[in-house]
Formats: sequence, C-alpha cells, structure tokens
Amino acid sequence: MKKLSLTIFSLILAASAAHPALGQSPGVHTASGQDVIKAVSEARGRVVVLNFWASWCPPCRQEIPELIEVRKHFPEGKVLMLGVSLDQDPNQYAAFTAKAGFNYPVYLAKQDVAPAFSIQAIPRTVVYSPKGEVVHIQEGYFSGADLEELIKKLTGS
Repeated sequence: MKKLSLTIFSLILAASAAHPALGQSPGVHTASGQDVIKAVSEARGRVVVLNFWASWCPPCRQEIPELIEVRKHFPEGKVLMLGVSLDQDPNQYAAFTAKAGFNYPVYLAKQDVAPAFSIQAIPRTVVYSPKGEVVHIQEGYFSGADLEELIKKLTGS
C-alpha cells in the first residue's frame, strides 16, 4: 500500500494529461481515500483543488470543462488540481474520461473515499491553502470564475 501511495503521489505531481495505469482495467486509474489524503498532504506549498464528481452527474458535467479551463491559468508549481470520480461503473468512468479532455489527473475512487471525505453530494470541491488548510468546501456546482478568483487570492496572483 505504501508503494502504491508513493506511486500515485509521484503521478499526481507530474500532473500530466496522460494518465499512467494505476487501476486494473485499461483507462481506469484508482485511488483510495488514503492515497488522496497523502497526495493533498504532500502538496503543501501549493493550492490544492480536489474535485469529487461522477460521469452521470449533470452539474459535474457542467463544471468539468470550467475546471479544465481554470487549470490552464495556473502553473503546476502553484496549483495541484485532482479529480476523483465516484462512478460505480469503471467502464462508464473510462468512456467519460477518454472524451472529456482532462488536463489534470483524475482517478476512480475506491469505496473508502466517500466516507473519508464525508461526501454527501456531488459535485463537491475542496480547496486547500498552500499551508494545507481547508479554505473552501463547495457542494454543488462551483463556477470556474469563482474558483479562479479564489485561487488567485490564495496564490497572490
């Protein structure tokens, strides 16, 4: 588990659009609650935007293109964006991610993720300061403009 956590963290830091295979099926990359917590913890010094979503969720589908656009405005050294899908069907997740054009890492949540982050509704976006503190939790749609403004404030941009 420790080796998997380190691997996921390294991949998240790289934050490439090409997602290495972490899951067992092609196109499906998984993360546990512990993996996500570790990645957020080890990203101190950067703003972290953690977005929980699902391919079947209309507000999530509305929000994702805006998140993709926001990602373009901040360097990796200042902002880590991470998407975690709560899809139940790995094939549905894989089909959606193949078409969506994500420019930040996205993973399919293992069963322990929703309880680890007390997720009651999606989309849910959690923003962490460079000090690793939760500074904003948004349940429901979070506009790209509002997210970008918050990130600018946190990065001093």
